[in-house]
Amino acid sequence: MIKGQQVTIEPSKLTDKRKVYEWLCLSETAKSHMGPPNFEDTPIPSWEEYCEDFKDFYFDGSKPNFGQLWIINDGNQEVGAICYSSFHLKGKSAELDIWMGTEKNYGRGLGSEAIKIFCDYLMENLDIERFIIRPSKRNVRAVRAYEKAGFIKVSDEDKQKVVKEYLLDEYVDIYGQGDYGIGDDVVLVFASRNSD
Repeated sequence: MIKGQQVTIEPSKLTDKRKVYEWLCLSETAKSHMGPPNFEDTPIPSWEEYCEDFKDFYFDGSKPNFGQLWIINDGNQEVGAICYSSFHLKGKSAELDIWMGTEKNYGRGLGSEAIKIFCDYLMENLDIERFIIRPSKRNVRAVRAYEKAGFIKVSDEDKQKVVKEYLLDEYVDIYGQGDYGIGDDVVLVFASRNSD
C-alpha cells in the first residue's frame, strides 16, 4: 500500500477487473474521456475489448515490468484506479492512466496526489525514471490535474518526437497515435532527477 495525505493506493486483484471496467467505461465519468456526447470518435469499448487491453497481469501483479493497475482509496472508500504500462516503452519509462469512479471525486486533489505518490513509488521500487501521459485536449480537468502533479506539457511541434523517444520502435505504429490521435492529444511528461 502507498500512503499519501488524502489517498492510499493498493494493488488491484483479478476480482477488481469488472468494477474497474465499469468505472472507466460505464460510469458518469466516462464522458470525460470516451463515448458520447463529447467523444463520439472514441467509442466505449465492450467488456471483451477492454479485456484485450487490460490483460490479467494488470490485476494480479504477475508482470510488474509490463504494467500494473492499482486502486485509489479515500479513507475506506474506493474512488478510482491508476495504472502504468511499460511493456511498449524504452527502458526505465512508464505510461500512466488514471480515472475516477464518480464525478463527486473530481476537483478534490485526489487524482493529483495519487499520481505524485504513484510516481514516487515507481521511481523508488521499479527504477522508473520518466513518465508519459496522453489525455485528450478536450479533457481540460485531467490536463490540469497532471500539471498540478508536476507533469510538463510538450509543445505541439515536439509531441511526435517525444512519443518516439519513449516508444520502442516495434510499437510506434501501434501506439504512436495514442488513444486520441496526434492533434487531439496532449502529451505530458515527468522525469526524475536521475533521468538523462
